[in-house]
Amino acid sequence: MTGSTFSRVGRIGLVVFALVAFATFTMAWFSGANGQVIVGVDLNYVKPELPGVPHPLLEYFLEVAPLPAYLGLLLAGTVAVRRRWARFVAVAVVVLAAVLTVAVAAGLLASIEDYWKSYEVQRYRLYALVTVALAVLLLAAAGALAAGLRHAYHGFVIVLLFASAAFQLTCTVLLAGEGVGSAMTVVPWLAAWAYLLAAACALLALTDSRTFGSAPPDHTGNPAVGG
Repeated sequence: MTGSTFSRVGRIGLVVFALVAFATFTMAWFSGANGQVIVGVDLNYVKPELPGVPHPLLEYFLEVAPLPAYLGLLLAGTVAVRRRWARFVAVAVVVLAAVLTVAVAAGLLASIEDYWKSYEVQRYRLYALVTVALAVLLLAAAGALAAGLRHAYHGFVIVLLFASAAFQLTCTVLLAGEGVGSAMTVVPWLAAWAYLLAAACALLALTDSRTFGSAPPDHTGNPAVGG
């Protein structure tokens, strides 16, 4: 198989596994004895069932769990784009992802209630700050892609997907260790694997040298000049 074939397979796999990760949040993560289920996008309903104050990382996860899936789905089509017009579209998509992330941060701040204890308020302000920092990184990535720094941009996407897998897996372990009344399904674990496989496919998508503008080999015997 040639580098271009591997790259094509990687791009397709990236989109497929990003879709799988997104789809897991529409499935049941918890199933109760009475037949009621909690899907991934409604994880905030799990918080009242937790015994005591949840771990800060777990609490943040319950609030923003679907966000990495949304970002992964948006960014999946921006990896290894070659044409100039496609790069401009990809930049616009990354900016859209940053706007979505800011909206999530605003939602975290808006959820703060007057009757909350001070530590709860501080926690949610910190969660919002972390989310805004992610939005800033997305904007920086968009700027790098617009400037033609595709190595830097693709590296960012790959790191983001691996970080999403680690975040999902760590918080799923934390959630499994809590005494939640409903039984956890296998779906949260599948989401972690989907992120991990998407990251692997993103790496595979970069195997074609043309992704980074290298010139094809010159069969006349003259050295190839990068474009």
